[in-house]
Amino acid sequence: MRRIVKFSSVALVSLVLAGGLSGCGGGGFLTPDAAPTEEDILLGQDGRTLWETRLQYIKIVDRDKGGIANEHPDSISSEQLRTVLSSLYVSEKSLFGETQAPVFSPTELQVLSTAMPNGLSQAGSDEDITFVTIGTHKGAIAKERKTTTGRVFISGGRLNIIFGLVHETYREKDPITNQPIDRRINPLLPGTRKFDSKPSTRIALDEGQSQYLDPETGKERTDWVVIDIATVLAAAKSRANDNDGRVSPELLEDVARSKQDTGNLREDLGGMKEILFDMSAEIDRLKKEIEDLKAQPE
Repeated sequence: MRRIVKFSSVALVSLVLAGGLSGCGGGGFLTPDAAPTEEDILLGQDGRTLWETRLQYIKIVDRDKGGIANEHPDSISSEQLRTVLSSLYVSEKSLFGETQAPVFSPTELQVLSTAMPNGLSQAGSDEDITFVTIGTHKGAIAKERKTTTGRVFISGGRLNIIFGLVHETYREKDPITNQPIDRRINPLLPGTRKFDSKPSTRIALDEGQSQYLDPETGKERTDWVVIDIATVLAAAKSRANDNDGRVSPELLEDVARSKQDTGNLREDLGGMKEILFDMSAEIDRLKKEIEDLKAQPE
C-alpha cells in the first residue's frame, strides 16, 4: 500500500498560526516554511508519491512526450543533488537594482534533495519526477511565499529541469475578489516537454547550466534548464576552496539579513506587549463596569 507523508494536525495548526502571525507587519517572526525532518520525508518513498503535504508534492510520473529515453534508474546522492539545486539562482529586481536570489529556500532544498534521489533511483526510462514546492523567500519589503514547480529527469548524463512556475507569488485568495483560489481550476502545474511554459521569472544561468535547444523549433526553451552535474559539482568545490576560510559576500549578506530579522522580531514582540497591555487595561475596565452594575440596587 502506498504511503504518503502528511503533516500532523498539530503541525497544520502551527502552520495556520504562523501564516496568520506572519501577516502582522515586517514579515512576522513565524513563517510557514518550517523544515520537515528527513524521517518525515522518507516515510512516503516506497510508491509513486515520494512526498506530499497539502498542495506540495514530489511524484514519479509517466513522461508526457515520446523521444529519447531517460537514463533511469540513476544514482545521485542527496548531498550532490543539494549542491546542484543550490547552484540555481534567479535574477530579481529590487530597490537597489537587480539582485540574484536562490531558486529554492533551505526547506525546499531539504525536501527535494532527500526525496528526489530516491525517486530517480526508482523511476524507469519512461518516467519523470515532478514537484511542487512553496518556500519563504526574501521579498521587496517583507518575506513572501513563492511557488516553484518542475519536471526532472536525467538524459545524456545531464539533469534536466523543465520549470512550470519559478518564484510565482503564492496566494490562497484572489487579490481582487478576495475569494479562495480553486486549485482544481488554477492548479500549480509542473513543466512539460510539449511546450514552453514561459515562466515570468527566468533562471540566471551559471557554469555548467544551459537552456535546452528545441530541435523542432531551433529555439531555446526559457523554462528548460540542462545541468551538467559533474561541471556544477566541480565548480562548487573550486569555489569552496577559493574561499579558504574567508567570509564570502553571500555569507555577509545572510548575516545582515539575520540581523534585520532579529530587529523585526524585537519590534513584533514589542508590539505584542503593547497590545497585551492595552487588552489587560480594557479587561480591568470591563470588570469594574460589571461589578458596578452588580452593585446597583434593582
